Amino acid sequence: MKIRINPVYGKEIKLKVRSVKFAIIIFLFNLMLGIIAITGFEVMFNMHLNPYVDYSGAAKVFYILISMEIIAVMFLVPAFTAGSIAGEREKQTLDILLTTVLTPEKIVMGKLLSSISMVLLLVVSSLPIISIVFTIGGVGMEDLVQFMLAILVISFFIGSMGMLASTVLKKTVPAMVCSMVEVMLVCVGTVIIIGVTYIIAKLYYYNYMGAVGNMPDVSGACLVLLVNPVFTVIQMTMEQCESVSAISKLAGILNGSVPAFIEDNWFKISMVSQVVITIILLKMSAFFLKPIKNIHRQ
Repeated sequence: MKIRINPVYGKEIKLKVRSVKFAIIIFLFNLMLGIIAITGFEVMFNMHLNPYVDYSGAAKVFYILISMEIIAVMFLVPAFTAGSIAGEREKQTLDILLTTVLTPEKIVMGKLLSSISMVLLLVVSSLPIISIVFTIGGVGMEDLVQFMLAILVISFFIGSMGMLASTVLKKTVPAMVCSMVEVMLVCVGTVIIIGVTYIIAKLYYYNYMGAVGNMPDVSGACLVLLVNPVFTVIQMTMEQCESVSAISKLAGILNGSVPAFIEDNWFKISMVSQVVITIILLKMSAFFLKPIKNIHRQ
């Protein structure tokens, strides 16, 4: 049975995989992770001459490695996706691509999948290094599967931001800057919203209530972090490594608590929320890419 592959994806992935530059990137990326892993094990097990195996130390090395990979995704995915459509405009090949039988949705998905595949290939190539932790213990297969799912969803989530910027803007550099700003708004802007909410509640408590009574419960502001991929990873790692809920501690600071169902299923709800936003952003990207839309804009 013949498998049908998105033509845009097939073309893009062949060009990128055959690049010597990408092979060098994979080598340097895994070399960096290998050095970090070896250094981590050396510090954890040999620096203090411990006569026992510190499983918590192995878990910390694991979380350092996956943190490095999350950071790589946060920077590489916008860089790859931002120039996908804008680059076609600059090369004056977008009009030719739009005259084919491919729909704007297929063009957007093909470009997105080819860009994300490069990043996911980096992650998959690093699995042997990450799997060293399993020889020591402290980390289970469930933790690794959860991490891979988070990487996959976050890659599509951030990639959809880059695709939207690439379809709206005509140049690669502005599209890349815009996609980075979008990522910062999601990762940092949500935290700022919580900080501003906390400050306003404090001012209300001291200035208007005269420090009498209970400070208002503003823990509901924590729900904006469901779309924050960085906080989701922090919540995931703290639960796995220390059996501590980051969202519970944050809600306590805001003089309240999140519903038990949301706290217990934070990772799942966050992943679903990001998938929904990803679909919306991709639909918007396809809408802005439609030839009839471009004609009206002209």
